[in-house]
Amino acid sequence: MPAAGRPALTGSAWLAALPEELAAQRRVMTGLTERCAAWPLAMSLHVGCSLGRGAADALSDIDAALGVDAPPGAAGAGRVDAVEALVAAALPELGPLVDVLRHGTGPADQHVRRIFAQFADGTQLDLAVVSDAEIEARSSRGGAPDFVPIYRAPAPENESESGDAPAAAAYAVTGEQVREWSFLGWCALIDADKYLRRGSLWEADSRLHEARHRIWALWAAAHGALYPWHGLSQVLDHDPANLPPGIESTVARLDAADLRRAARVSADVLVTASEAAAKRHPADLPTAMAAYVTRALERTPT
Repeated sequence: MPAAGRPALTGSAWLAALPEELAAQRRVMTGLTERCAAWPLAMSLHVGCSLGRGAADALSDIDAALGVDAPPGAAGAGRVDAVEALVAAALPELGPLVDVLRHGTGPADQHVRRIFAQFADGTQLDLAVVSDAEIEARSSRGGAPDFVPIYRAPAPENESESGDAPAAAAYAVTGEQVREWSFLGWCALIDADKYLRRGSLWEADSRLHEARHRIWALWAAAHGALYPWHGLSQVLDHDPANLPPGIESTVARLDAADLRRAARVSADVLVTASEAAAKRHPADLPTAMAAYVTRALERTPT
């Protein structure tokens, strides 16, 4: 891989180099690429996540973004919606379909349409249809370092070729982000304590899971994973042998005593993960909140 994780190959060459294990994903991506070339409003098609990182297997879905020749936000909504309709109409040509979900997603100041298609052979397409300007802006901010361009509309004749795009920088974790993830982890644990005191085991279990997600994100950030906010998947992609010490003991049965035990262990693991992340990304950790929650979890329930 070249610097910043960009693949050596792009476009049709990248598709052709995919292993046979990914033949189904290649079929869908190739079909989309061919159709983008026929749609005047389609400016780009990028594929990312596990496929973009070269970590995909036969079960991996296709996380992709289709850039539309449209102004960002509400001004370009009509064009984005038109391309969304073209994609939806073309999906049955890419393979037998089980069902399709179409809905809006993303920030309020953008107009992003999501198409999730489940194919009968198990292949899944998760496609964002959005203004190409939004994709370019995100790329310039380093927001999509593992996205591979597999289609780019030819530049107008009066525009010079720009050559290879500069490598996007990896997501930059800040100390504020580390503090936020740590704080939210402690919030989840104090909620777990509250629900245990109420006797609501399912809600306590849910909040324990949320705390564990924050631990995974912090651990991913501490060790330089590409997209740390995804938590567990990034830890496993980055180094599956390097897990937060004691994380296996944060799993509990649906039992009040075992959930409290796991919550107490989670507090210890959250401290470790927070300190590791803050060492790499200096942060003002929420130590007062940590001490308060730890004391609350240690109290014997009445």
